[in-house]
Amino acid sequence: MAALDYLTRTDSGALYGKPGLDLLVVETGLCRAVIALQGAQVLEFTARGRAPLLWLSPSASFTPEAAVRGGVPLCLPWFGENRSDPSKPKHGLVRARLWTLEGSEEQADGEVRLTFSFEHGGDALFADSFACSLTIGLGKSLTFALELTNTAERAVEYSWALHSYFAVADVKDVQVEGLSGVEYLDKTRDFARDQLEGNQAFTGEVDRVFEQAPAEQTIITPNPIKARSENCHTVITWNPGAELAATTGDIGADYTGFVCVEHGNAFADSWRLDAGESASARLELSR
Repeated sequence: MAALDYLTRTDSGALYGKPGLDLLVVETGLCRAVIALQGAQVLEFTARGRAPLLWLSPSASFTPEAAVRGGVPLCLPWFGENRSDPSKPKHGLVRARLWTLEGSEEQADGEVRLTFSFEHGGDALFADSFACSLTIGLGKSLTFALELTNTAERAVEYSWALHSYFAVADVKDVQVEGLSGVEYLDKTRDFARDQLEGNQAFTGEVDRVFEQAPAEQTIITPNPIKARSENCHTVITWNPGAELAATTGDIGADYTGFVCVEHGNAFADSWRLDAGESASARLELSR
């Protein structure tokens, strides 16, 4: 990677007073972003002249091999609980592993693209090998381009999501437009199937999986947030609400400051890839 003046490597202690993870800080005429090499996880993103897009927990831990609460972690090769072994970590393994920064480039319009790679050789958590790349675009919007390749010698099922935590003034005042009429699985009711009529609101705990969801949603706030995806057929809406948040050390009373509207392919939309087969998807987030 060439030395570029918009890219600074630092540690979490330099920004958050909580040492433990290597970070990349990107500052351009279009935006400012902070990305952890662990998980290739975007922790902060603010387009110039706009409000911050993402929420990062004030109580977030920056501990190697532990998930960081907030930003946009990638959940893969399974989303949520592992259905064959619930004792395994939630949301897979890639968000708690180091990724490799393969390269960076600045586009003619000023957007910066960083490409990260991760290879999994197979272990006790996930027996089958796979490789993935994640290209993150930092400009007027925040974009993700994921490519996943099954490098095992058999067909394998993968479920995944980009677990976006969006910053809002008060989640109780937020609605999500673009899911009306879509069926969902409600985790708060043992995954009972239901259908949303109207906008999604957050008056308490919400944990819903919308399968075969539309590609675009708007989070209605004073500074509306747009999410647009390609080849992401699952949308997950989540906020723990006061009761569950009180039992979660890195959320607590701060639950009111975020809403999650996640895009990926999980449950019935999971990817089943033959040996050597690849699949890709794209997501764009903006205010």
